[in-house]
Amino acid sequence: MFNIASGALWVIVPFIIMLGVLVFVHEFGHFITAKLFKVKVLVFAFGFGPWLLHKKVGDTDYGIKPVPLGGYVKLFGDPSEMDEESEEEVSEEDKKRALFAQSAWKKLVIFAAGSVMNIALAFAIAPISYWVGIERTYFEVAKPNVGTILPDSPAAQAGIKPGDAVLAINGKKIPTFQDLIATEMLNPGKVMDYTVQRGNSALNFQIKLGETKDEKAGYSGIFMPGMEPLIGAVQKGGPAEKAGLQPDDKILAIDGEAVHYWHEMTGFIQASQGRPVQFEVQRGGQRLNLQVAPEYNAAEKRYMIGIEQKQPTVFVKYGFVEGLRQGWGRTVYWSGLTLRIVGKLFSGQVSPKTMSGPLGIAVLAGEAWRLGLSRFIDLLVIISVNLGILNLIPIPPLDGAHILITALEAVSRRRVPKRVKEGIFTFFFFVLIGFIIWVTFNDLRRMIPSIPEWFHGIQERLR
Repeated sequence: MFNIASGALWVIVPFIIMLGVLVFVHEFGHFITAKLFKVKVLVFAFGFGPWLLHKKVGDTDYGIKPVPLGGYVKLFGDPSEMDEESEEEVSEEDKKRALFAQSAWKKLVIFAAGSVMNIALAFAIAPISYWVGIERTYFEVAKPNVGTILPDSPAAQAGIKPGDAVLAINGKKIPTFQDLIATEMLNPGKVMDYTVQRGNSALNFQIKLGETKDEKAGYSGIFMPGMEPLIGAVQKGGPAEKAGLQPDDKILAIDGEAVHYWHEMTGFIQASQGRPVQFEVQRGGQRLNLQVAPEYNAAEKRYMIGIEQKQPTVFVKYGFVEGLRQGWGRTVYWSGLTLRIVGKLFSGQVSPKTMSGPLGIAVLAGEAWRLGLSRFIDLLVIISVNLGILNLIPIPPLDGAHILITALEAVSRRRVPKRVKEGIFTFFFFVLIGFIIWVTFNDLRRMIPSIPEWFHGIQERLR
């Protein structure tokens, strides 16, 4: 029981810290711009629930509340709270300081300030990871050289060969293998123009990307050059876990044939056609023989055993100027990628199943915390950029909806009635809650292959 509680703390505490920082910074953006424009701020709180400590200074009640999941700002005359048609008696001075009484451009600045602060936070802290030093996976920094290609995959059918180097896709330079995979994932089913270097020649190929069944992510079948066959993760409930394979196991041989590189396993697994195969692995100082029965994955159209490769890492650390350049460059990269993902989500080209909810983010926060300050800051940058951009989507109750309504009112010179606003925001609030629950369920499904089995396991432990 202690181990379960200890493990949960390693997820919950980092998640609370991360969420607290992100939401507090977001709300501070609304607070400080409201103060600059002399809008009456009623409450500025850190946390939620009843007050633990608070003090009123001028018009504003400042304080701390017990649930440390961010903070919030309450502005006088917020459209969701009241408007000029309110029956509540308000002095003329207060009316001038109400949010609804401000000019359109001031309201737009106040509504957008939260997102701006999140993005500013990302730019401010991103260089820290590079000044302190951070482990980058080989996947993030490796050149996009073709190591191996899945048989009958889109890349194989197009004529791409091992040893080729991908220079560009649709005319856009591809500097790292991470960029290659990200570009493919965001374009499922599309015909893409690949420029590759083969020897001293630059060749052009058209590849119609495949599409994974569940997440609608694109793929070509290109894998990185050969690396050690070290297991990084084992899928819960998959053939490998059932056979006893574990993270950090090194695969030495399959059915007596030596395995030197990760990609060599593909041929053995596909050739098995589901027949159990003998894995010889090294675990610490031991050599073990385990029998694994590959299972056919209809979405991937191939046999799989449910393991992920352990990526080698590269430690990078820079001085002040280069650290700024690397950190800001990474923030720009994630901002652009987030915008592309949002666009493809709304166009239906990428499935919402690729998104993570609070549970998925909590697990990532716990893992980043375990890996050290630099990794935690790096994840904070990514989530902060995502929060800033997603909050500008014009869907209630996000800030983007307030921005859109304010802009429409300014153009039409007519106010949207309060009851209409309340109805729209209430409806979409419940839609948003439903979406969060759905995304959380998908997070659970990714982590736990059989939810009924998970509940059964909990019952067994409680007996």
